[in-house]
Amino acid sequence: MKTAVFNTDGEFLHFDDPRSLEEAKTESINRIRHSASSSITDCGIDEVAQQNAALGIYSPERCEAIKSYIAACRNEYLRCKALILAAQINDEADAVQFVAPQVPAGL
Repeated sequence: MKTAVFNTDGEFLHFDDPRSLEEAKTESINRIRHSASSSITDCGIDEVAQQNAALGIYSPERCEAIKSYIAACRNEYLRCKALILAAQINDEADAVQFVAPQVPAGL
């Protein structure tokens, strides 16, 4: 990743980033993908809950809450991915942040 470069007096000069733009984009997309997955599982929607919601095993309200939260996370991931792919420099790709959607009531 990035390394801070200082002069002999200890004064910060710049960051050195040896990654290519494609490497920075790939790392950023992977980071965003992990954030989206973590947001889903951290609020209690594991794979079993996802399958149960898809099969309609839970109440209709809970199924809809689970599906809508997963869709909101996916939409945020796609928004972030588009910004990363459009980045022209590594810093732009690195700056994209996943903003987890609000967890709906009824989970």
